[in-house]
Formats: sequence, C-alpha cells, structure tokens
Amino acid sequence: MLWERETATAAAEAALRRAARGRGSLLLVEGALGAGKSAFLDSLTSLSDRHGALVLAAHASPSEEGFEYGVVGQLADACPPVGAGWPADSFAALVDVAAPGRPLVITVDDLHWCDAASLRALLTVLAPGVPDGVVLVVSVLSGHVRVGRPRLRAVLARATSTVDLCPLGPRSVRALAEAAYGTRVEEPFARALHTASGGSPLMVHGLLDEAVYRGLAPAGAHAQAVATLRPDRVRRRLASYLGTQPADVRRAAHALAVLGTAADPPLLDALAGLTGPARARAVASLRRSGLVGDDGSVLGSVLRDLLAEALPADQRSALRGAAADLLYRAGYPAETVAEHLMAVPALHGGRTVALLRAAADSALHRGSPRNAARYLRRALVNVPSAGLERARLLVDLATAERSFAPAASLHHVVEALPLLHDAHERAAALARLGPLYLDPAAFRIRSTFRRLIHDLRRCPPAERPSTISEEADRDLLLRLRARAYVLSTDDRDAHAMLSAFQGLGPDPATRTPGEREMAASLIHHALVTNSAPARRLGALAARLLQREPAAPDRIHTVLPLALNVLAATGHPGDAAAWLHAAAPAAARQGAEAELVVIRATQALVALTAGRPGRARREAQTIEAAAEGGDGDLPPVCLAAVALIALDTEEPERAERLLARHPLHAEDPQLTALLHAARGALSARGGDPRTALHRFRTAGHVLEQIGWRNPVMLPWSGCAALMHHRLGEDQEAVTAARQDVERARAFGAPLPLGRALGVLGRVTAGRAGTERLEESVAVLEQSSSPYELSRALHALGGRPEQDPARRLALYRRALELAVDCGAPWLADRVRRRLDDTRAETAASSADHLTPSERRVARLAASGLSNSAISLRLGISSRMVERHLTQSYRKLDIPGKTHLPYALEGVPAEPAE
Repeated sequence: MLWERETATAAAEAALRRAARGRGSLLLVEGALGAGKSAFLDSLTSLSDRHGALVLAAHASPSEEGFEYGVVGQLADACPPVGAGWPADSFAALVDVAAPGRPLVITVDDLHWCDAASLRALLTVLAPGVPDGVVLVVSVLSGHVRVGRPRLRAVLARATSTVDLCPLGPRSVRALAEAAYGTRVEEPFARALHTASGGSPLMVHGLLDEAVYRGLAPAGAHAQAVATLRPDRVRRRLASYLGTQPADVRRAAHALAVLGTAADPPLLDALAGLTGPARARAVASLRRSGLVGDDGSVLGSVLRDLLAEALPADQRSALRGAAADLLYRAGYPAETVAEHLMAVPALHGGRTVALLRAAADSALHRGSPRNAARYLRRALVNVPSAGLERARLLVDLATAERSFAPAASLHHVVEALPLLHDAHERAAALARLGPLYLDPAAFRIRSTFRRLIHDLRRCPPAERPSTISEEADRDLLLRLRARAYVLSTDDRDAHAMLSAFQGLGPDPATRTPGEREMAASLIHHALVTNSAPARRLGALAARLLQREPAAPDRIHTVLPLALNVLAATGHPGDAAAWLHAAAPAAARQGAEAELVVIRATQALVALTAGRPGRARREAQTIEAAAEGGDGDLPPVCLAAVALIALDTEEPERAERLLARHPLHAEDPQLTALLHAARGALSARGGDPRTALHRFRTAGHVLEQIGWRNPVMLPWSGCAALMHHRLGEDQEAVTAARQDVERARAFGAPLPLGRALGVLGRVTAGRAGTERLEESVAVLEQSSSPYELSRALHALGGRPEQDPARRLALYRRALELAVDCGAPWLADRVRRRLDDTRAETAASSADHLTPSERRVARLAASGLSNSAISLRLGISSRMVERHLTQSYRKLDIPGKTHLPYALEGVPAEPAE
C-alpha cells in the first residue's frame, strides 16, 4: 500500500481516463533519492488493469546505459503481440500495434539513465505529441546531473502533468512501522523513526528492516536505538548515487555531513574547497535529490552519518580535523569543536587539549558529566604519561566521573596525587571526592588522608601558592580532617572527635565550607556514639543546613551526614525540605550518583517520619537502579536501603543486598546490618538461638567502633526478643533495659518509644503493660505513626486488657497502619482485631435476653423495625428498646454491625 501518494495516483487516474477517450498524456514523476518512485510506477499495473489498459514497463539503469535500444527492447519484450523478435528501431510501430482498441500505458523508471538510442526513439514518437490512447509515465531523480542532457530535457518538456513525491509524514511512517511489526508501535518509537529517516521511504524501510533484524521491539525504550542503526541497503544506494555525481557535489555532500548544523556557507566553501557559485550549485543539486533540507543541512542523523562514513577513514579523519580547525577559528562553542576532535585518531598541538578541557567545562555546566568525561579522556590520550598537565586532567576527569562512576573517580584522583608536587594541589584534588562514596580499603585511602593532612600542616606559608590565601589553606585542612574523621575507625580519632565536639559550644563556627564540614562530622560522631542529647544535635544540624544551599555538589562533602542527624533526632521535616530542593537540581545536571544519595536519604527520612510504605517504594527503586547500573551502591545508601528493608519486615532483601556488596566485610556498619538481617531471617525461620547469636554479633561489631546509639540499629532490643522466645526472661529484660537506658540518654521519642515497647513485651504482668503504656505515650510525641501503630498493637495483645480497651487499641493501630502505608502491619492488626471482635461478640451475646436476641436476629436479616413489630406482635417502641440494649451489650454502633456481631451465636429454639 502506498502512503501519501493520493495526488500522484489522481494524476495517473486522470491520464487513464483521457486515454480511454482517445487522448495521450505524458506523466512526469519526480522525487528525491528513495522517495518511492519505483514503487509508484509498479502500482500503476493494478490501476491500469482496472481501466482495461495494457502496461509495458521498462527500468533504465547505469549498468545498461551502454546497450543501444536497451529501454525500447525491454518494452518490446513486455508486449505480448510483439515479443523479443521485434526490431528495436521500430518503436513507433510497436506503439501502434501493442494494444489495439484499448489504452496503452508505458512506464520508464529512472529515465535519466536511459540509453541515447531509446531516447531518440521516444523523441521520434513524441514529436507530433503523445500518441492517442497512450499514457507515458516516466520517473527521474530530482537534481540528478543527467537530467540536464538535451534529449532528456526535450522528452520531459512534453510532459502534460508532473507530480513530485514528497517525504512521508509521521502518521504514514507509523503506519509502515506497524505493518512491518504486525503490532502497535509506541509513539516515541514512531517519532524517533520519522526523525531519523526524514520521512524518506527508502530510509524508513531500511531502518525498519534493520530494527526487526536486530530484534528491537517497537517500544519507547528502544526509541534512541533507532538513531544508531545504519541500514546496509541505504548505504549501498547512497554510495551508488554519489558515485554518479560530479566531484563538486560529492565534496559538498561530505563537507555538509561533517559540519552538521554548523554548515555556514563560508565554512562549507573552505571545507569542501569550493567557490561560492560552485557550492551553491552543488547544494541545490543535493537539495533536489532529497539529501539536504531547506536549511542547507543534511536531512536526518542517520543519513548524515552514512554520508560521512562513505569517505575512506583517513579522508574522514582529515576532514574532521579540518572542520575542527575551521570551527575554532570561526568562534564556535568548544563542545562543537570537540565533537570533531573526538573523531580524529591522532591529535597534534597543545591547543587541542585546551579545547577539550573547555568543552568538558561547558558540558559540566549544562549538566552532562558523561560528555565532559568523554572529552577529558580524549585529552589524556594527547598528553605525556607523567607530568603536571596529566595530573590536572585526571583531577578534572575525576570531578566529572564522580557524578556517575565514583569508583573510577577515586582511581583517577589517586593516580594524579603522585604527579602533583604541591601539597595544596594534592589536598584540593582529594577534597573533590565525597567521603560517602569512598572505599576505605581502596588505595589505602585513610593513610592517604592522614599523610596529606600532615604535609599540609607542615607546608610553610612561603611555599603556599599565590592563589591560596591563609584562610583558604585553613579551610582546606578542615575539609580533609572532616573526611578523615568520617572514614576513621581509630580510637584515637574517636577521642579527638569527642573532644572537638565538646569544644563546639552552642554556637559553632559555620561560616566557611570547611567549618561546616568539620561540624557535620563531629555532630554525626556524637550521634552514633550517643555522646550528646538529640535536642542539641538536631539544633546544630539544622543550623548547618541553613547555611548550605540545596545543591547536588554538596553530596560530595560531609554535609549529607547532617541530614541523617536531623532524621535520627526527630526532625525529618527539615531534612526533607533540603532534599526536596536538591533532587530536581541533581536531575537537571545529570548528577546520577548525587541523585542516588539524595533518594536514599529521602527514603530514610520517610521511614523516620513514619511513612514506611513510601520508604520501601523509594528503596526498591534505588535497588532496581543500582542493579541496572554500572556499580554498587555507596555504603551510606546501602545502609539506608538495608535499614528500611529490615524495618519494613523484608530481611531477605536486606540480606541479599548486603551479602553481595564488596564492602560488607570491610565496612563495620554494613557488617552489623548483614548480621542483623540474617538474625531476622533466623527468627522468622523459627531458630531464635541462631538469631540471638546474629543480633549479638551485630552489636559487638558496632560496640567495637563505639556506636552505642540504638537509633542506628536496635540490636539489643532484637536480642531481648530472642531471649524472651527462648524463655530466658531475665536476660531478655537486661538486654531490653540497655536499649531503654541508651535511648533515654539520647532523648529522641522514636528510639525511646521503640525500646520501651520491647521492654514491655519481654516483661511479665502489669509491669510489662505499664512499659507498653509508656511506649505509646512517648511515641504519641514522635513523628512516626508507624511505630505508634506497632506499640498500640503490642499493648492490645496484653492479657491484662479488658475487651473494650483491646478493641479500641486495635482499631487505632489499624487506622494508623493503613494511613502510613504499611499493609504488612495492617494485615496483622486486622486479624487480631477480627479475632477480638468475634470473641467479644460471642461473650456479649450471652448477656442478651431471649427477646433482645430474637429482635437482633430479625434486624440482622434486614427486616425493618415495623416488619419486626408485625412479625413478633410487639410495638415498634419495644423493638427500638430491644435494639438499643443489644447495641450497648454488643459494643457496636448500630444495625449494620449486627450480622457480624451475631456470627457464631446460636439461635434461640423459639426462633
């Protein structure tokens, strides 16, 4: 089926109708390369059959141009009354006898390749005009140089009508795609196909054949892949066309393909080696051939690449290098110049490195760190393997890579450090890396920090670079020390940090980035070691964030730890606001690694805010992105995701993530979380003894590094629950009290309420209930409806509770669990609530009088009060009185709850 060829078909229909009336017509079909001229001429066979016409078809080609009367011979061969023995020079007689009494349609495809003898024969027949009853349809390639031959021009001048086959629109391209795939094509895929092909039928079919062959489904996910396809059939057709063109046209085509959108006339003249008039003629020819658009650029990215690839590799590289030089001299943006340099195998001259660095800066500024890294890697190829220039390029490359390849970023900084002779430059290079992404075991990074801090402190002022002031020097030292503290597991550092934290005072210095980073590291250390109350830590963390803009590059500092402090101290709203502002900026800048940290922290904040459903969804998204990416999650993100999985009752997911991470045995927090996850799995599997061992091992790991705050991991509470299962009640209470004491010292409602809840669960009798009551009271002041729902659920399960209170506790627990998005908890509470309701209803029904029970039964069956009155022969007022008493005794709000309340209650014999 032909698409968007209605005008051409209508012209052919009109010519056939004229032929039926005994009149002749010459229909000229023009079109660009691959516009579908041959397909249109082929379609005339069925059209002519409907009009009772005979069709004689011939196809001129370059390979047969040297055969005299080659086209006429093809027409004679196709004529049944004539056959192959007809004299080739008797074309006029052939026209006369071919189809006596009915119209004759003669088609000649690619007439511009017609041999000279056949052209003369055509001119002879057409000299008096097109013969009566004959429709002559010829096609030519628009802009082809051979169209200018005198005899061909003379034939075309006799055309009675002309049609131009235009490119296809988006709807037709989509229809062709759906026909090729035999299924629905998604809009992004269809749009990409139209853009890449420029609407050329040749390109559309070529791309579709290649896409189907490669197994690309017509889905939006494969839209970008369409532009990378290079159909071989199009490549051959393009090479054949260019081979027949004059040198000027070929040079212009290649220069246009290389320059792309930067093909200004002066640049094109210089690159193609043409003068203005010659260039104008060549571009006009290419435009008529459909290779170049009205704006003077090559149509479609695929066609542009195929034109460039048609050149031999050495010529293409030379043309790219020349284009880069021309664009640089013309003042084009650095990235435009750099794209050409990227295609040149051997770069020469120091200017190329400067250009590639400028392009990298531009790419980073517009939010494309991957392109920046491409340019810098290419620049590295052009510099010596040692020296200051290479070191600085490596540092710039690490800065770009930290947004999507943190491991490579660390590797390149470490490679650069020995090449930087100045301590300040080495320190500035290392300070570009965020400690949250660093692998402490890699490249002996802890000792590297210590050595640099030592060198920087010993560096005399006279040796300080003129660009670094004394204040900047001090700030750089603070930033390095903050990072070293975060990565340290040394007791000496822990004592130094505690001493420094105590010296901060209520109003610490936060004017410079180094001061804020140092304060953040000290505050976080005080949090994990439980060395200061939550109120003070939260106030200090909030003060830090007020001075920090919500920018993605802050993720590569110590400042994100202040966000964790805010969440842990019961101020998730402040942290959420900062993260909400930073996330869109990270997305715009292409800061992939930064966005992972932001989203992981957002998920942890959602958990501490009592929104476990949202936290679980965010964590699962982060996990899926990491599995589809190039590397592992950074430890800080993995810890957040694992904590969320544990707290939302998915220990198997936490265990899987932690066990396969390369740092699970090196990072103490990850090690402890892995033991906790395996402990939870053992507990779920009915093995409390193994679970207890796992939880205590997790606690031992954390105690070794001084982490004593249960807000980080309540391992002691988990161990208490396992002791309780094993019947070791005294050990259970002791372990639970440890968490309570530490949580009280910290002072945040969430960990204290959780610890009190565990203590209540493992304490027998009224004392346990009192601890649970206290847990609920504390959690009422927290930001977490999730933990409050858990506490209410536990309190409702105490045997000391009376039925009415138990029902009220379960109802509120269920409401909170549903509201906070915790279906796993809601299901558990709902089952307990249903059981309690059934027990309460059965017990309450025993107190109903026989009359009340009969009335309640009839009301539960759906009868109205008046119907019950008639059935039992009592007044409506008496019915209402019995129902009111039934509601009170059954503890239900009204009639609609009667069927449920009476379930399992035996009927009265009189009923």
